[in-house]
Amino acid sequence: MSDSTAKNNVRIPIVEFLNKIIVNVVETVAWLNVVLILVVLLQVIMRYGFNRGQVPLEELMWHLYAVVFMFGMAYAITNNSHIRVDIIHMRLPERTKHIFEILGILFLLLPTILVVLYHSVDWVAEAYRVGESSENPTGLPFRWAIKAVLPSSMTLMLIASTSRLIEEFIILLRIIKKEPADHNSG
Repeated sequence: MSDSTAKNNVRIPIVEFLNKIIVNVVETVAWLNVVLILVVLLQVIMRYGFNRGQVPLEELMWHLYAVVFMFGMAYAITNNSHIRVDIIHMRLPERTKHIFEILGILFLLLPTILVVLYHSVDWVAEAYRVGESSENPTGLPFRWAIKAVLPSSMTLMLIASTSRLIEEFIILLRIIKKEPADHNSG
């Protein structure tokens, strides 16, 4: 549940359901950080202890980092920890904050996700079709597998963005609904 949901005491079952999917997937993927640490340690030991660095380990480090980072973006949307210009955002009235969030999701985030998702599917399919592998002869095979992270993470970001859009819209409606009563009482 994001900060704005907690602040406004809004319980939205569909948002909670979608956020739970995202959190479960990302928390599972986050365990790859443990694997990444082990791979880094092994590569350091091989390179500096035995003077035998391994190209597959080097590539695997980048691949694992990419997976965790790409899926982590959906988590950031879900937990409202994504980057924004906070110095401006924090000074805005609540209603304006939610309007900006909605407009940002509709006109910046969702179009970007949809374009990347649309183009990445063909990119992965082509990599699979040609059996693309590392350019380094001793590198990792199955380049399509790491490329498949892009449409997968974009799909998760699409779910996170949709959830966030629903949440922001409902909170904005509740703020608007409360405003006339507040003006009449004061």
